[in-house]
Amino acid sequence: MAPGDGEIEKFRKRLLLNNLILASAFILGTGATLLTILSLSASYSGPLTAAMTATQGNQTLASTAQMIPGPLATTQITVQDYGYTAVASWVGFAGAVIWRGHIRSVWSKSHFSYDTFRLIVSMRGAQTRLKLLHNLSGPKNKLQLATALGIDWKAVDKHVQVLEKNGLIQPTFYEVTDKGKRLLEVLEELGVGTASPG
Repeated sequence: MAPGDGEIEKFRKRLLLNNLILASAFILGTGATLLTILSLSASYSGPLTAAMTATQGNQTLASTAQMIPGPLATTQITVQDYGYTAVASWVGFAGAVIWRGHIRSVWSKSHFSYDTFRLIVSMRGAQTRLKLLHNLSGPKNKLQLATALGIDWKAVDKHVQVLEKNGLIQPTFYEVTDKGKRLLEVLEELGVGTASPG
């Protein structure tokens, strides 16, 4: 395993968990907030209005309230439960937004684009691209990389092209070795292979 592989996998899991918290906290917070509002409006208008219309004569509002302590008390507990759930959900949502903002802030200070972040951290094949970068501490060709990573050279070729396109690695330049130069000299003496470079 290349250095940092375990850390990048943990980081990807934290990103996924953070996105899950954001989505679920938003949905739960919105639902609990709406239910709190509906419960509050029902507790102040529904039972009280019904009780007031059911009263006869000159009963006061106080005696009306005494007639319906059960539903109001139950509704009050429900409102509190929804309220606590809403507060907890919005606190979780805020925490996830703050963590995500911290990650984006650190990344933007590095002067890399968010596309590069996705390329190396969250997109499909990110793990392989990171391993390729770790294995290029010295110059290697695609076959050497394929052997080092234990994957097909065609897959290496695809990832190398993506990394090269994003300016993360330099293209491989092949040079003629001393042995190759001697071969060309011999062929030139024989009058073979003197084609001009083109």
